[in-house]
Amino acid sequence: MICGALGESHGPILTLVEENDDLARNGDQHYTQGLRLTYSWGEDHTPEWANSLANVLPALGMKIEAPRFGLALGQNIYTPKNIFTPDMVRSDRPYAGWLYLGAILQRRGSTARATPVLDNFEMDFGIIGPDSLAENTQTWWHALGGWVLPQGWHHQLKSEPGLVLKFDRQWKFSPTAPGAGWGLEFIPHAGVSLGNVQTFGVAGGMARAGWNIPDDFGAQNIDSLATQAGGCTSKARCFGAYVFAGVDGRAVARNAFLDGNLWRPSLSVKKEPLVGDLKAGGVLAFKHLEFALSFVERTREFIAQTRHDRFGSVSISVKF
Repeated sequence: MICGALGESHGPILTLVEENDDLARNGDQHYTQGLRLTYSWGEDHTPEWANSLANVLPALGMKIEAPRFGLALGQNIYTPKNIFTPDMVRSDRPYAGWLYLGAILQRRGSTARATPVLDNFEMDFGIIGPDSLAENTQTWWHALGGWVLPQGWHHQLKSEPGLVLKFDRQWKFSPTAPGAGWGLEFIPHAGVSLGNVQTFGVAGGMARAGWNIPDDFGAQNIDSLATQAGGCTSKARCFGAYVFAGVDGRAVARNAFLDGNLWRPSLSVKKEPLVGDLKAGGVLAFKHLEFALSFVERTREFIAQTRHDRFGSVSISVKF
């Protein structure tokens, strides 16, 4: 049975992603925790204004076949390496949190050579600082687990509203014939993030291989510019599985969690202008459920950082 055959509409998809450095035995430091919930309506239920917007935005050589609209809610937490001292640590990244609500527009289609393409547009609006509730979240979790409480949150970034505009395009190349059975796919992508929270350009790609690979564009991390695609169709496969590996490179102009507040004095560190990610993982896909596990190794993000960071990511998608 085929899920997502050409011309079929994808149904709604609900995805919860949890990321934590403890999942990769990295300890509580730097990017220490992230949680993101997204919901995308089915392609047959895209609001008319979203359809119109998808067709007004530049197609960039893409034949638009199926726009869809979604929403996101998320929180990221960042800390220095030593969270057990109340003293100000000027040589490490500051405590910071980011709480946001996002609006997502996806466009599925193809190029003139019939290569599948997925565009992701997203606008996130939220808050940095104490109002992000990052201190409350980490303190509550440590208290619940009986661990030592973090001591330095009074040095966190100041409260400041944040706005981020994101765009990412993915292409999917399948050397093997599409359909049920063993398959191999290559999914390069390129995109840009603009705003007072994060401004960078990114390019990279993923290779995945497995059995009954779902008709989507791969598992996404929280800070990916793309959002989880896919969803059920009228001919959904009962089971599929694949492994994947990927690499991303970023050219960073601004990272508020390193550069500090834009409008108010705050702690900051000198960032690295170029940052790379290596990631690998696996996915189990059922007709209405999908489970993904991945591990990310990230190169140094600031000059005084002594080694690479790593974190694990777990996601669950419900496909309606």
